[in-house]
Amino acid sequence: MTKSNRLRELADVLGVPVAAFRNSKDCYHLHVDPAGTRWILTLDAQGKPIVRRNGGDDGQTSLEECAFLFLRREEETPQRNALIALIERLLTTQLKN
Repeated sequence: MTKSNRLRELADVLGVPVAAFRNSKDCYHLHVDPAGTRWILTLDAQGKPIVRRNGGDDGQTSLEECAFLFLRREEETPQRNALIALIERLLTTQLKN
């Protein structure tokens, strides 16, 4: 499977456009669940990566967590798998340059 097809497949699973991985420099959408909860990778005020959870049925508007703690806490969830795929893609891009 080519890199482009993998990215398209990942975007389809997450329910986001492929452009969300290419156009946004300040955040990356990781997952949107059926209740409308969105997990977004972004930077905190100190420039450290965090995962923010917005919306959903529970009415919680935002939950911030260090991206590395998020990887440890979440197990086999679509948002964790998306974060791992994004890290892989970003590392691959950086190593090619």
